[in-house]
Amino acid sequence: MRGESVLRSLLGSLAVAFQRSIFLRDFNNRRKFPGLIQSPTVTHQIDGHFDYGRGVNIGDGCNLIVPPKAELLLGDGCYIGRYVELGPSGSIRIGAQTSIQDRSILIGDVAIGRYCMLSLNVLMTSGTHYFQNAPHLLIRDQDFLVSKDPILSSRHSRTIRVEDDCWLGMNAVVMPGVTVGRGCVVGASAVVTHDIPPYSVAVGAPARVIKSRFDFTPPRSITWRDDRHIPYFYSGFLLSQSERERHGALGGHVADARFSVYLTPTNSIIWLRVRSLSPANSVNLTCGGVSHVLEAQWRDCDFPASDQGPTRFEATAPVVVSAAWLT
Repeated sequence: MRGESVLRSLLGSLAVAFQRSIFLRDFNNRRKFPGLIQSPTVTHQIDGHFDYGRGVNIGDGCNLIVPPKAELLLGDGCYIGRYVELGPSGSIRIGAQTSIQDRSILIGDVAIGRYCMLSLNVLMTSGTHYFQNAPHLLIRDQDFLVSKDPILSSRHSRTIRVEDDCWLGMNAVVMPGVTVGRGCVVGASAVVTHDIPPYSVAVGAPARVIKSRFDFTPPRSITWRDDRHIPYFYSGFLLSQSERERHGALGGHVADARFSVYLTPTNSIIWLRVRSLSPANSVNLTCGGVSHVLEAQWRDCDFPASDQGPTRFEATAPVVVSAAWLT
């Protein structure tokens, strides 16, 4: 009997060791997440929604923690370095061909565009601690009181946005509610506490703009044929050199289902010359409560223009945009 007890204990220990083994974890990860390129040392705790595109690569020791009702979305070709933590409380979206280097941490609600580069140890968290609501109380107790107040807790997380083509240097910190405009460069160890205009270079703690990459002045019209207009095809467009060469025969820039163009802010009408990417499928394109149905043929569509920042569109499938202008 004693020998049987020892054998059972040994078999139990072997079973636990096997369950914890790197080989079993790798097998389970491949089964659960087909097509995802990842180290077998990646840890997943996925209770919400996790979606990823083609060619996503996740390095050693990463932690992906997605609680119920939260979502983590990784676009095509994303690279996630070693020991990165991604922990949405609501939504973390990372655009295609964005790279996040080792030991970076993104917590809460974060939206990062295409073609961004985050260096080592970048921190973004959309929440905070509370020390002024009831200063006589412990900070931890103030946090607890906020979590129990339906109004205060609903305001706790303020989404961080990093738009397309940004470079954040080593040890950079982006604070809750901040928008880093398209094309920005944020210096090493900078602490970004306020919005940064597009194509700015910002350094320091708190970060301040010291110069611009170029004079970002949205025009009244743009065309896909002019490379100088690329910055104003503002978000959601496939604009890398290789993508533009591959799609050149289409006669315009390919746009995802969510995209924006940045023309002179005005209370006016914005026109798009646009068509469906797929000849076989019609697409519904919406902006400002106005919708148009697109087919394979080019069509000039009018929408209300934004009087503050870029004009944002939503489509039911990818489209091709050749020009935009105001009237």
